[in-house]
Amino acid sequence: MRKALDVSRLTRPCQIRCRPNLFPLARSISVSIKTHKPANAARQTDLDDDVDLDYGQYGGVRRADFEDYKEALAEQQQIKRNSPQTIRKSKLPSLANAASFGKTRQNTVDSIEASSSKSSQDVLKSKTPSRKGKERAVDQHVEQSDLPDKFPELLHVEARNGLRRNPVGVQMLSSSLHSQLFPGEPLKRPPKSLLDISLNHLHANGLSPDGAAVLPEINFDLPPLQGNNIRDHFYNIGKQTAEPYLSMAREFINSDLPKMPSKWEMDKAGWTKYHPDGRMEAVDDLGEETLVSFDVETLYKLSPYAVMATAVTPNAWYSWLSHTLFEEPPSVTPATPDPWDTRAPPHHPHDLIPLLKGPKPRIVIGHNVGYDRARVKEEYDLERTATRWIDTLSLHVATRGITSVQRPAWMAHRKNKKAKLLREQENQDAVRELAEENGDLDFLQETQDWGSDSTDGNGDAKKWEDVTSVNSLAEVANLHCGIPVDKSIRNRFADDSIKHASQLRPELYELLTYCAGDVKITHQVYQKVLPLFLESCPHPASFSGVLSMGNSFLPVDENWEQYLKNSEATYREMDAGVKKALRVLAEKARKEGIKDGDPWLEQLDWSPKTARWTDESDPNDARTETGESLGGNGPSTEQITSSITKASSSKVAVIPKWLSDLQKDRSYIISTHTQRYFLPLLLRLSYKGHPVAYLADHHWCFLVPHASSSDYIDSHGEPVDLKPKKDTSLEPLEEHYCFFRIGKDVRKTKLVGPGIKSMLKKGELTSPYPGLLDKIAQTDLSDVQDDLWRCAEDLEKSGKDEVWAQQLDWAPILQDSTGVISNTSGSPSATQTSPSPLLSKARKSTKPNLGTWPKWYWDLTGPPSRTPVGELDLTFKKTVAPLLLRLQWQGYPLVHSRIHRWLYRVPRSVIESSTADYVESRGGRVRFEKTGPDSLLAEDREHYYFRLPHKDGEGKNVGNPLSKSFVKSIESGELASAAADSGDDVAAKAATDATNMNAFCSYWISSRERIMDQMVVYNDQERKQGMILPQVITMGTVTRRAVEGTWLTASNAKKNRVGSELKAMVRAPPGYAIVGADVDSEELWISSVMGDSQFGMHGATAIGWMTLEGTKSAGTDLHSKTASILGISRDAAKVFNYSRIYGAGKKHAVQLLLQGDSKLTKESAGKLADNLYKATKGSKSIRDKTLSPARIPSIWHGGSESYLFNTLESIALSEKPKTPALGCGITKALRKSYLDNGLNSYLPSRINWVVQSSGVDYLHLLIISMEYLIKKFQIKARYLLSVHDEVRYLSTEKDKLKLSLALQISNIWTRSLFCFNLGIDDLPQGISFFSQIDLDKVLRKETFLTCQTPSNPNIILPGESLDIFQLLKKTNNGKDLYNNSLQVVTEEEELTETVTDSKQLEITSLFGDISSKNHKLFLQAQSQRKGKDAKEWLNSLPSLDDEIERLD
Repeated sequence: MRKALDVSRLTRPCQIRCRPNLFPLARSISVSIKTHKPANAARQTDLDDDVDLDYGQYGGVRRADFEDYKEALAEQQQIKRNSPQTIRKSKLPSLANAASFGKTRQNTVDSIEASSSKSSQDVLKSKTPSRKGKERAVDQHVEQSDLPDKFPELLHVEARNGLRRNPVGVQMLSSSLHSQLFPGEPLKRPPKSLLDISLNHLHANGLSPDGAAVLPEINFDLPPLQGNNIRDHFYNIGKQTAEPYLSMAREFINSDLPKMPSKWEMDKAGWTKYHPDGRMEAVDDLGEETLVSFDVETLYKLSPYAVMATAVTPNAWYSWLSHTLFEEPPSVTPATPDPWDTRAPPHHPHDLIPLLKGPKPRIVIGHNVGYDRARVKEEYDLERTATRWIDTLSLHVATRGITSVQRPAWMAHRKNKKAKLLREQENQDAVRELAEENGDLDFLQETQDWGSDSTDGNGDAKKWEDVTSVNSLAEVANLHCGIPVDKSIRNRFADDSIKHASQLRPELYELLTYCAGDVKITHQVYQKVLPLFLESCPHPASFSGVLSMGNSFLPVDENWEQYLKNSEATYREMDAGVKKALRVLAEKARKEGIKDGDPWLEQLDWSPKTARWTDESDPNDARTETGESLGGNGPSTEQITSSITKASSSKVAVIPKWLSDLQKDRSYIISTHTQRYFLPLLLRLSYKGHPVAYLADHHWCFLVPHASSSDYIDSHGEPVDLKPKKDTSLEPLEEHYCFFRIGKDVRKTKLVGPGIKSMLKKGELTSPYPGLLDKIAQTDLSDVQDDLWRCAEDLEKSGKDEVWAQQLDWAPILQDSTGVISNTSGSPSATQTSPSPLLSKARKSTKPNLGTWPKWYWDLTGPPSRTPVGELDLTFKKTVAPLLLRLQWQGYPLVHSRIHRWLYRVPRSVIESSTADYVESRGGRVRFEKTGPDSLLAEDREHYYFRLPHKDGEGKNVGNPLSKSFVKSIESGELASAAADSGDDVAAKAATDATNMNAFCSYWISSRERIMDQMVVYNDQERKQGMILPQVITMGTVTRRAVEGTWLTASNAKKNRVGSELKAMVRAPPGYAIVGADVDSEELWISSVMGDSQFGMHGATAIGWMTLEGTKSAGTDLHSKTASILGISRDAAKVFNYSRIYGAGKKHAVQLLLQGDSKLTKESAGKLADNLYKATKGSKSIRDKTLSPARIPSIWHGGSESYLFNTLESIALSEKPKTPALGCGITKALRKSYLDNGLNSYLPSRINWVVQSSGVDYLHLLIISMEYLIKKFQIKARYLLSVHDEVRYLSTEKDKLKLSLALQISNIWTRSLFCFNLGIDDLPQGISFFSQIDLDKVLRKETFLTCQTPSNPNIILPGESLDIFQLLKKTNNGKDLYNNSLQVVTEEEELTETVTDSKQLEITSLFGDISSKNHKLFLQAQSQRKGKDAKEWLNSLPSLDDEIERLD
C-alpha cells in the first residue's frame, strides 16, 4: 500500500498540481483562461498543449505564483502523456496522527530526504512555498483533535522524519540549527497546565494547531558562537565591533581641552594649528589626532560647502577657512544655474575639508554631526575610513529626548519658567535698588544670595519638563551643563545681504570665535550625554550599531542630474498645463458671466473693476523699460514707449520714484522721515539674519521664512498681520515670509540712532555695510551722508528683486538734465518746476478706455509689481481654483467659507428625507453667524453645509481641497469636477487635465526642495560616479529610530507620480551590487513573541500564532482577521493593526474608519472600533479602588492580543522601562517617576517606545552581526543605509552571495537573542531567515519594480531575489562563506573576549517564575472574556507597601 504523500516535500509546481484547491491563485488563473471548473480540474481535465497565459496582470508574489502554476500545467501534460494513471489523493500529515510524519517512499517528483543530523547537509532542493513564506501548502480539512491528550508534557516533539514542532503546531528549527544556536542545558520547560490554557485560548479565537505549516527542513553550518550562549555571543561581538572606538570615546570624556586661542589666523585659507604655547602653524589636515570635536559653518543660501570650520583635540585647536573668503566677488553677476545643476558655483565655497587621513582609528564628535561629516573630503570614498562619528544630538535624544506629543507642553512650560525668572529678577533688582538708596548694607548683602538655591534640571527636579529639552545645541547645553548659549551670531551665515563669502572678512574674528565656542560647548555636552547613554544603553551592541549607522552613504551616477532635469522639466510642463487649463476656465467664466443657479460662480465677486488691458492688446507692449505694468491709470503703452525713447535721446533719465524723491534735496537722505522709514532699507539691514520691513501698525519688523517661524515665537511672540490698504507693498512677501516685531512688547520706530547700540553689540543687527553700522548709531548723521547716497545708488543698481527693494516704489520717473522729474504714469509730479514739453505731453495724455472686469478676475491680474501684464496669478493655491474647476464632494458642490474654509452643501430636501445617521456620517452640520463674513451662507435656507473630511479628524478646517491629502479622493472620484457632466467639452477637458496633473505633481511639489538640495560630490570630471552622504541623525526620536528628511521618508516609485523614482537613482558603481533585505513583520513579531513569553513557547497566544502560522488563504493571519471584523480590505487592516500595536486607542481607529469611508457615521465607526478592540485588546479590568495600589493596577483580558498588551504595559509602566533584547532604557521624559500621573500619562507614547525601541535593538544587532561577519570572512562590503526594517549594503559582485548568506546568518542570530532573553530557547523555522535577499543594481523596495514614472519612462531591469533555499544552493550549502577567506580574528582570540561578569548581560524576567501557581492564575485571568477572574487576581495582589516591606 502506498503511504500518504507529503505534499510539502514536493516542488511548488507539483504541489499546485497535486493540491490545486489549496492555491487560490491557481484557481483564479484557471478561471481567467477557461470557464469555471471544479477545484481538482487540474487533475481531471486534459488541457490544450499550448496555453497562452497573460503575464501582464500578475506582478510580485502573484507573478511568481503564476509562473509556478504555468510550470505545473506543463508537468501535468507530460505526466498524462507518459502514464494514464492519476496521482492518488492523500491526506497531509496531521498533528493528530504522529505516524503521518513518517518517511514517505521516494517515488514522487523532486522528492528529497530531509536530514536531522547535526552536521551540515546539502540543502533541500524544493522551492520555498511562497515568496513571503506565509501561503504554505497545508491541508485545511484535517480532523480536529484533542492535542493535550496526544502530546506528552515535553514542550517539543521530534517526529520520526526529523521535523521538530511544538505543542501548538509551530515547526521549530532543525536539530542541527537548534544545537548551534542554543547549546548547553535547555531552559526550564513550562508545565502542561500552561499548554492547556494556550490551546483553549487559540480555539476560542478560531485557531487550530492542525492548520500549521509543514516546511522543508534547513540544515547548514553556522559560524560558531562567541561565548557559551547566544547572549554571551552578542556581548562579545558587540565589544569586538565597538572597540577601539568605545575605549577612545570614554577617554575623550576625561580629556582636558587646551585654552581657546585669543587670536585667529584670518589672512589665508586652509587649516591652521594653534599650539598651547601660542604658536600658529599651517597644516594640511589634523594629522595624527584621534579624538576630535568638530564643527563647520556654511553660507547655506549660497552653497552647501563649508566656509569655515574649527576643531579641538586634547592637544591643540584648529581652524579652517575657505579660499573663497579671500577672493573678490565677480564683476559681473554670473547667470543663475539650472536647478538640476548640482555643482556649487565657482565664486561660492566649493571645497571639501581635508580632515583625517590614513587607517588609524579616530572618533569625531559634533552636534548633528552628520551635517559636518558631509563636508569632509575623506568620507567621499567607496572604501570606508577608520573614522567614526558620534552625534551628541542623538545621545541627548536617546536619554533625555522629548516626544512630539510632549513638545507643546514643554514649550509652554519653558515660556512660563522664563517669565517667572524674569519677574523674580525684576523684583530682586527693585529690592536691591531700594536697599542701596536706604544704605542698608546688611540687607543688600543678603540679596546677593537670592536665587542660588533654585533647582536645576539635573538635580532634584521631579517634573518631566525639567529633565528634558528640544534638540538645539543651546537648549541641550542649558539642560545638561547649565551653559547659556548665544546663537545670534549664527544668523549672519543666513543673512540675505551676503552675496559673496568675502563680505565676511571684516567679521572673521567674531565668526571663528562663535564657531570655536560651539566646538567647546559640544565637548562639554558630550562629557555629560555619553555617560548617560552608556548607562541607559549598556550593551556594546547599541554603541557599535549607532557608530555603523553614522557611516551611511549613497552612490549615484550620471543619471542623478538627468533625474533632476527630467523631474523638474516634467513638473514645469505639467504645472504650465495646469495654469493653462485654469486660465481657460477663468477666461471662459469671465466672458460668459454668472449664470443663475451656478453654485460655484455665484460665490465669486462680480463687482466691476477697470480692466488692466484689453483682450485685443499685446500684453508685451504694456510694459515700461523697467518691466513694470502701467495698468489702467496712465498713458497708453505707445505713449510711454515713445516717451522713454525720446528721453534716451534727450538725456532724460528714467529713475525709480523712491530715488527721485530723495534727489529733490541730497540732505533729505538723513532727514528724520528718511531715517525712520527708508534708511534701514537702503542699508539692507537684517535682524538676526532676516531682512527688516516696516509695517504701518507694528513699525519695524523682520521677515522669517514660514518653515523657521516656530524658532522665534517664544522670543518675539506670534507673527503679526499686515494692515489692509496700508501694507500693500508687503503683500507679495506674505507667501514666503511671516512678520515678527523686532521688539516683542515694544514697537521699534527707528533702526538708526543710539537706540540700536545694544542690538549692534549683540550682533543682532547686520548689514552689507558693517563699517556704517556704528556710524548710524549716532544722533548726527551728516558725516555719513555721502556713504548713504552710495548705498542708495547700490540698491538702485542691484534692482528690485531683493526683499528690501521690493518695499520701495519703483514706478518709473523721467528726469531731464535740469533735474526736472515727472511720473510716467501720469500722476502729479512731486515737484512742479517748469516742466519740459515732453513731460507736459505725457501728463496731458488721456486715459484709455479698457473696459471692466469682474473683481475676482481683476484680483488675479495684480498687483502689477508681481504679475506680468497679460498673465494671471492663478494656481491651485488660489481660493478661486476649486470654484473654476466646479469641484464637488460626492456629487455636492464645494463652498468656501471665510470662517470654516472649504465646505460642501447638500440640498435641505435630501437631509430631511434621510436619517439622523446620514447627517452624523458627514461630521455634523456647520452653522454660521448671521453677522460677519459668512452672513450670506447663514441666510441660505435651501441647503445644509458640511466640512470636507480632514486628515486630522472631525472638526478641522480644510485649507485647500487640491492639496496632497486629497489626491486619493480625486483618483477615486469622490472629489471630482462637475464640468465632466456639463456637456461642455472644453471645460471638461480643462478641469480633468488640471486635477490629474495636480495629482501627478503632488510628490514632486512636496519633496522638490529637499531633493534639489542634496549635496552630490563626484569623483571625476565627467561626473560619472558620485556620492551623497545622507545627513542621518542616528537616534533622532526617543525610540532611537534614525531620522533623515529625504531618504528615510522616500516613497516607492509610482507610475502617476513625478519624481517618485528617487530611490532608484542610488546605483551601484560598476563591479558592485546593492544587497539587502526587509525584516518580515519585524515589530509585529517582536510584540507577539513578548506575549508568547508568558507561556514560554512560540505561538502560544492568538496574536503569536497568527503572526507565525496565519495565512491569507485560510483567513487566519492578523490582517485578515481584522479585515473581517471591520469589513474592510486586508491592506487597509494593516494600518489598524500597526497603530494599535503602537499604542493608539479607539479614537484613532474611529478616525481611520471615517477617513476610509466618508459615508460611515461616527456612531457606526465607534461601534466597529469597539468590536475590533474587544476582539483584539479585549476588555480591561481594574483593581478595586478601595484597596491600596499594587504593582499591576489593571489587565486586559478576553482578546486575541490581551497577553501582548499586558506584556507591553508591564514594561511601559515599570519604574525604569527597558527593552527585552538589549536592556536599553527609556528617556527620562517618559519615566513614570517624572510624570504627573505615572500610570496613564503619555501611555501610548510609552507603549510605542517599547515596540519601536525593540525594533531599533533588532537593527543594531543585525548591523553588528554583519560588521563581525564582514570582518571575519573578509567580505568586501560596507553598510549603505537602513530604513526602519530595511537594511542595504554595497558589495562587490564577487562577494555578493557571501554577503547575502551573512545577512541570513545575522537574522537568525538576532531572532535567537530576542527569544533567549524572553526565556524561550528555540526559534520557529518560518521566521528564522529573511524571506528573500535582494541583489540589485539600484535601490528599490522590490527587485522587480520597473520604477516607471511620468519623469522616467524607461524600465529599470529587474534584479535578483534569493530565498534561503536558493542561496544555500548557490553557496554550496553555505560552505562558500568559509572558502577563500582568511579569518582576520582567530577563534582563540575571539574567545578571550568571553564575558566574565554575566550580571551585566542578564535581562530581568518580565513575569518571574512562569511555572508558579500565581502565574497560572494570571494567564487564566487574561484568557477569560468575562472579567471575574481578572478582577479576583488583581485584588489578590499584594500592595506596593507590602512588597516594599517584604523586600526590606
